Amino acid sequence: MHGRVLLLGAGGTGAMAARALSHFDAVTGLVVADPDRNAAARTALACRADAEATVVDATDHAALVGLMGRADVVLNCLSPASRFGLPVLHAAIEAGTDVLDLCDDPDAACDMLDCDAEARRAGVTAVVGMGASPGVSGMLAACVVSRLDAVERLVVGWNIEEAANAPLPFAADAAYWITQCTGAIPECRDGALAEGAPLSDLPIAYPGRGRRVLYSVGHPEAVTFHYSWPEVREARCGLVMPAAWIGPLRKLREEVDAGAMPVEQAGRKLAALATGDGWIEDMVASLAHLVDGPRLPRCFVLGEGVRDGEKRTVAASLAATPPDAASLAGVPLALGALLHLRGQTPGPGVMAPERAFEPEAFFRLFAPYCTLPGPCPANRLIAMAEAETAQEATHNQRDEQKKFSLTASSR
Repeated sequence: MHGRVLLLGAGGTGAMAARALSHFDAVTGLVVADPDRNAAARTALACRADAEATVVDATDHAALVGLMGRADVVLNCLSPASRFGLPVLHAAIEAGTDVLDLCDDPDAACDMLDCDAEARRAGVTAVVGMGASPGVSGMLAACVVSRLDAVERLVVGWNIEEAANAPLPFAADAAYWITQCTGAIPECRDGALAEGAPLSDLPIAYPGRGRRVLYSVGHPEAVTFHYSWPEVREARCGLVMPAAWIGPLRKLREEVDAGAMPVEQAGRKLAALATGDGWIEDMVASLAHLVDGPRLPRCFVLGEGVRDGEKRTVAASLAATPPDAASLAGVPLALGALLHLRGQTPGPGVMAPERAFEPEAFFRLFAPYCTLPGPCPANRLIAMAEAETAQEATHNQRDEQKKFSLTASSR
């Protein structure tokens, strides 16, 4: 199947998605639309195949519907999702055009997933959150769920203590994480969506590594996993960071919630906390692993459930990633469009990526883009870890504790 693609938003992620799309023979036409004509033109010129540039006012519903009516699929890269996610979906449904987006806002994701019946009646397929997280995280969750007969709990974790020292721009992400730590956050508890308190303790036992306390944070996966697997009793999201950070971060949250500090300023303070220089910070970071627990992957999904009558814990992470933030989000969106044009989505309706695509097909396409810390073949891209029984999980945790005790004694 071939088709014409309309890409909304020519920022860094949108530009990357457009360039990736332009390499696929399935794309017979590409229109890049942005409020900034120069940004749209630059992105169109950077594409391998012929691409058109146009100006779009995403708040003009009629104009948006008319533009969408000339495309087979729309990629929504407009930000923020809290403002543009639902209006773009409504326009796509009216135009009868399929749409994929990068929604990273849990409330917007919930509102869009509630449009499922409307999209089905219009024969429109909409995939919500096809970026890095959600998106790749949903594909990892599908790998976890496939290893269990029944799933009780799903946890998505982001390791910001590792991100602080990585090439990706953590300072820019810090304000985003502050936003996700303020107000009430959506969580799935007892099989239903409910409000939770951000930065609450969220303990996990990572198979083969040991116990670690995460800190709860708002993100769409708690919502999308509930819609994708309503039988799951609990779905939550958490940050991995040194316990020494949690006090200052909770203080920043309180100041933002009280209106005493803007999010951007709080983000700068978090970034300074996370990326401090000097031998004192290095020593604290080294000791933190002894106090806090084992190192964990940059991003992972952990599931607890049952297989063959035994309680099991399964975790999935990436062995390699794309080298920059724009690729990490833009490439999955482009690959989602490709899979959709190839007829590999299940049909009309609003759905999360883990319901829209087969993980094996997605990761086979994604692997060539994953070059950090080095190239990784598709059959080794997903790092799976499993505790086969509750007894083995306890045994692994005790081994980890012994390692930490021995390390501490030798210093």
